[in-house]
Amino acid sequence: MQLNLFAPIVKKAPTLVLTNIEFLCLKMHAHPGRPARWYLRELHRYRFGTPGSGSWNALYFSPRGIYRGNLFTDHAPKDRSARGLLTKRCSSVGEFCLLPRGIEKAKLAAAKIGIDL
Repeated sequence: MQLNLFAPIVKKAPTLVLTNIEFLCLKMHAHPGRPARWYLRELHRYRFGTPGSGSWNALYFSPRGIYRGNLFTDHAPKDRSARGLLTKRCSSVGEFCLLPRGIEKAKLAAAKIGIDL
């Protein structure tokens, strides 16, 4: 029997059950009030097994995105001006919490993987 030393070693990817937004809603339900970067690092860890920088898939937390204000919202105090603008205020670190539609999505995601909320 001859061993092929040049055959590529392929790791089996884990079976991922939840979509990105389902995972984010489930994480926000379990850990409310964290900044967006924390949730994005956890999402990267779920997808690839390693913590990311916190900027991967940041579109989920975009102020003009379809999820912010629909599934979750930022409850942090608006204590500084936004990038040199004197009229618009923003927070230095976000505190994201789920809205009722986000809680329903988190419950559906939990049922999908077989846990109770």
